[in-house]
Amino acid sequence: MEPSSTVLQEVEQYVQQRLLEQLPATFVFHNYEHAAEVAEVAEGLAKAASLTAADKEVLLLAAWLQDIDMVNGKADHESRSADTAKQFLQEHQLSDEIAERVAGLILSTQSDYTPDTLLEKLLHDANWSFVGRKRFFKKARLLRLENEHLDKEKFSQAEWNQHILDLLIFTKFLTPWAQEMYGSRKTTNISTQRQNLVEAREDTVREKTGKNFGRGIDTLYRVALRNHSNLSTIADGKANMIISVNTLVLSLIITVGTATFSLDSLDLSGQLYFIIPLFILMVSSLLAIIFAVLSAMPKVGGESFTMKDVKQNKLSLLFFGNFIKIDREIFVNYLRELKKDQELVYDDLTRDLYNLGEVLNRKYYMLMIAYRIFMGGLIVSVTAFLIAYLIAH
Repeated sequence: MEPSSTVLQEVEQYVQQRLLEQLPATFVFHNYEHAAEVAEVAEGLAKAASLTAADKEVLLLAAWLQDIDMVNGKADHESRSADTAKQFLQEHQLSDEIAERVAGLILSTQSDYTPDTLLEKLLHDANWSFVGRKRFFKKARLLRLENEHLDKEKFSQAEWNQHILDLLIFTKFLTPWAQEMYGSRKTTNISTQRQNLVEAREDTVREKTGKNFGRGIDTLYRVALRNHSNLSTIADGKANMIISVNTLVLSLIITVGTATFSLDSLDLSGQLYFIIPLFILMVSSLLAIIFAVLSAMPKVGGESFTMKDVKQNKLSLLFFGNFIKIDREIFVNYLRELKKDQELVYDDLTRDLYNLGEVLNRKYYMLMIAYRIFMGGLIVSVTAFLIAYLIAH
């Protein structure tokens, strides 16, 4: 028995009932709507190719029935659908030859098979016609949802956009009629998808570099680094004040002492009340100057490290005391990798912040010693002067 419009109607009703009632909800792409679209495109291609009535009916039967056994799983559904279609057609009194042809067409949709006959090529083009339609990107989103649910595989936006671009580029229409009907739109979709991929990659870079986190984190580091810098400036100012005052004191002591005393006429016992306080003040001023200079003295040398530490991102090369120890190209590559990963950027800023804290700790520790020596020297020298004066008189 040859296929007829009645058989096609029964097939359509069978596919509609089976897919709508039994197909899991996770099949948001390979569903009844998809089957109907493929059958509609196949009919248009059959008309364009001027197929005989028999070939057209075989093509349409295969288009409707190719995913009929998707209800039992996506894996190897083509072979199961071919068997189900063959059984259904035989039960509806179609000849074994037609049933075999339909089953063969369904098997030709397997991914590892290259279509050879005209009907196989037409079915292939009908299946992939969505890549050359305006609704392609909506269908692509449904395909992503289906793949992620069924295959349990998550894609980043950039990865999925690359996958879709590859799909558009490497999917080719095998008949001139499909190329004429869908080729132009496919080219437009490729152009659009290229731009989508560029934007997705830019978004990925922004995420990795932290630009999508707003200004909060950047402000945190900026304020902390500025505070450290201000504290360092204050410490240097205090050190400069200690150095200036004590240098002036030393200059006065040396000048007055040289003008007042001579070794020929100096009566050490008579001038003891004056010599000892001056000596104490001179020593304390000298020590205060030394510690103030140590506080303000820049530290050029960085941390001790190996190239293994650099590769494992265990130190910050942003500090000039570290990066001057490596080759320029290594430093350039280091910054290139740093710009790709927001975590590395903030880790480096954190290390840099910690290093500044260590420098500040050393500065203020030395400065504290200098101030205590200066204050202690003043107290002791004045006390010594008073005691010596009282004893002498």
